[in-house]
Amino acid sequence: MTELAASQIEPALLNKAADSLAGSFHCGSLFQGEHFWPIQNSLQQSILKKATAGSASEIRQFCSGGLFGVMLADAILRAAWSGDYAMVTGGDSNIIFDRYEYAESAATEGSLMGDSAFCTILNKHEGFAEILAVSARSYNPSADQMRSRTDYGIDDPSFPELADWTARFTGSANVNPQLAAHNARESFNTAVSTIIDCYQRAGFKAEEIDWFAPSFIKPRYMAELLAKRSHLQLNHRLYELGERFGHLTVSDFCLNLAYLMNNNIAKIGDLVLLFSSGNFVNSAAVLIRIEEEVQLPFNVAL
Repeated sequence: MTELAASQIEPALLNKAADSLAGSFHCGSLFQGEHFWPIQNSLQQSILKKATAGSASEIRQFCSGGLFGVMLADAILRAAWSGDYAMVTGGDSNIIFDRYEYAESAATEGSLMGDSAFCTILNKHEGFAEILAVSARSYNPSADQMRSRTDYGIDDPSFPELADWTARFTGSANVNPQLAAHNARESFNTAVSTIIDCYQRAGFKAEEIDWFAPSFIKPRYMAELLAKRSHLQLNHRLYELGERFGHLTVSDFCLNLAYLMNNNIAKIGDLVLLFSSGNFVNSAAVLIRIEEEVQLPFNVAL
């Protein structure tokens, strides 16, 4: 799916990126890579058709990995690494468990996952949008709810069945309900502070942000509460995406941005704040300014 996403980008742009690539980053949420298969290298070669093309790295941040990749790609371009381009790819195919059973679980709060993939090319000098600020924070104690061991040793290397996956969340809450509630609150507060820090460090006030586009549009109340606590207005037209596609893990930010651009919602000069969270353990926010109105490549099969 990642290769198909990349095939929608103009070949001329991919060729330019291949000839002057500072680095590439790949992320997945459910599929986090295998110990002896560096998928990031395989994707870089298959997409760019080059045996060597800058550094290749894999990111393991769950659903926030896509925006983390964008942050890192922007950082290496600003840091004057050799090359004028950077590439970020990501995707998930949720074939390991039934997505409807997953959505019915109390631990997932009705979030219906869909298969998705994306490919993004960043350029040091030009583009349809400019990154103005980024922010990322983690609340580490909440990561314990996703572990089956308490001694911080190597966890079960096999991917759990759905029952095991949800049992880790509910089991953690049952062992220490007060601690679980505390961690949930602090994780959410960390997400809010990430968003506020992002637009404030660029020198903007909340009312100056034109579009707030968080991931996990569904469950709706979570997105609305996040917007309220961050003093931002949520674009309710994004609910259409949540109802139609569900949660697309690392690809959510791409879908949201494509919706805003392709439906002529975001205009030149608009400030768009993209946000994603990996199980509310890792949070990432990127503030961009639209420099050109474009139609972004987008393909869907239901």
